[in-house]
Amino acid sequence: METVRTLFADPVVSDEGDLTGTRDYDTYAASFETASDRKWEIVGPHLRPGRVLDIGCATGGLLAKAAADPVFFESDLFGVDIARPLLAEAEHKKQAGVFANPNIWFIRANVLSTAVMPDRSVDSTVTVALTHEISSYGAGRQDVDTFARRIYAHTRPGGVWVNSDVMGPADPDRLVRLHLRTDSTTLTEARTDLDDLDPAQVKDFLEGLAPAGRMVQFAFDFPRLSGAPWCGTPVGDAAAGVWEVSLRTAMEFMTRKDYTDNWLSECHERFCDLSYADWERLLGQAGFTLDGASGPVRNEWLVEHRFDPDAELFDLDGRRVAWPDTHVLTIARRTTAE
Repeated sequence: METVRTLFADPVVSDEGDLTGTRDYDTYAASFETASDRKWEIVGPHLRPGRVLDIGCATGGLLAKAAADPVFFESDLFGVDIARPLLAEAEHKKQAGVFANPNIWFIRANVLSTAVMPDRSVDSTVTVALTHEISSYGAGRQDVDTFARRIYAHTRPGGVWVNSDVMGPADPDRLVRLHLRTDSTTLTEARTDLDDLDPAQVKDFLEGLAPAGRMVQFAFDFPRLSGAPWCGTPVGDAAAGVWEVSLRTAMEFMTRKDYTDNWLSECHERFCDLSYADWERLLGQAGFTLDGASGPVRNEWLVEHRFDPDAELFDLDGRRVAWPDTHVLTIARRTTAE
């Protein structure tokens, strides 16, 4: 009963489990479902059968892949999320017989404040696109550290935590020049009234802007909503589309600039809080041993379709800079009983 009280009295979320008031859950759920195959290809081979826990399960797309895999036919599958609309859809799918394995349960819990499983009881934990939200909506890296220690505590000796998420560059404070595509729509000043607009109006406004114009708007919305430090200023007239920024600031924008459906919600989130070196330290301090298959990843689809068509990156001497790694995969094992 105390756990129930904690969940429903949590000040971080709304009554519906929203972390922000601007998230379009139809779009959010659809993106998770569409990407389930790709996500399972990344994380599935590293999971152990037994008690499997998907934290941030959304509508259960990843667990549907586990439920259909013969390796996990005898496993108990648990999905955890805080968003009531997403869990309602997951429960609906369960009632409709979508999950091949009947041993599947969904739990509403806020991982920022609640331990969801007993100590040493879980064989595999999987988190996809979750840890950056923990960092963004809580106390930053401190909360990710607390979360990692909580997962270590509930992991059986020999068990594993597989995490896939966005990641910051290895040299976040390095100053670079970001050259963005411009056109006649490029802003010189940001609009300050987006909070008052209907989401469709926000989208229409952003869709009408070239990348250079979206950067002007992002420079206003991102720091005020995310609380992240802003290190960037236009070089000359903002309409020229050249900014001197930290590499972290450049990548916060480049990985977010096309999220026009949920712009204000996405501007609450920080994608680049942790580099791969940060992950290595954090997981080691929690007690985990990193599997050799872990590592940073550059999403080449993003480079080809989102980065290169809209921007170029240079150092301060004018030399071209390669786009940094954008994502991380960590396979963290509990190797001892201590």
